[in-house]
Order: sequence, then C-alpha cells, then structure tokens
Amino acid sequence: MAIQATYERHPDLGCEAVVFIDDESMACFQIQRDLTGGPRADEYCVSTGASAPVYGAITEWRRVDDRFEFALTSRAGRLFGDDVLSFVVIPGDGATVDELAEHVDRLLR
Repeated sequence: MAIQATYERHPDLGCEAVVFIDDESMACFQIQRDLTGGPRADEYCVSTGASAPVYGAITEWRRVDDRFEFALTSRAGRLFGDDVLSFVVIPGDGATVDELAEHVDRLLR
C-alpha cells in the first residue's frame, strides 16, 4: 500500500507533524510534537488526525528503502487496528523519503 507523506510545521497551532494519508481510504496516521517551548515539546504523540493523541505510542520504527514500519503500543494498535503499520511512502510537497525519515527520527527522539 502506498501512502502520501508530508512534513508540516504549524506555528499558529504550536506543533509540527509528519502526516501519512492513504489516498484510497483517506485514513490518516500522524506523528506530532509541540514546537520548542510548547507544553509537551519533550514528547511526541500519534493521532488519526481526528482522534485524541496517544503519547509514547511507537515502540520501534524502521525504514526499508521507501517502506516505513512502525511497531505500536497496544493502545495505539487499537486506535489504528493493528500493532504494526507498514507502508510505502510517496513524499509530497517536494520532500524526499530521506527528509521524511529524518523528520520521523527527530520527532520520535
């Protein structure tokens, strides 16, 4: 399954995110973090874009070429319907897969 992915920075909302959207189902998986100085800038969360955030939801992640794989906690797994999300990434907004992977690494630190 191929997923459109973008990096978004929203100073007006005080956060940044890597957003993954399935163009067919419109399902969304996003990794978010408050910008520096925000109340939770020291931790990341995941969301469907419409759900409440789940903090510390990714136990491990890896990149294999253009495929991103995320192992989720059981709570996040219930939200997304599986404990592992794996998909081929198609970068949007002129980004590269390398740039998106760098953002994911930084947000998860």
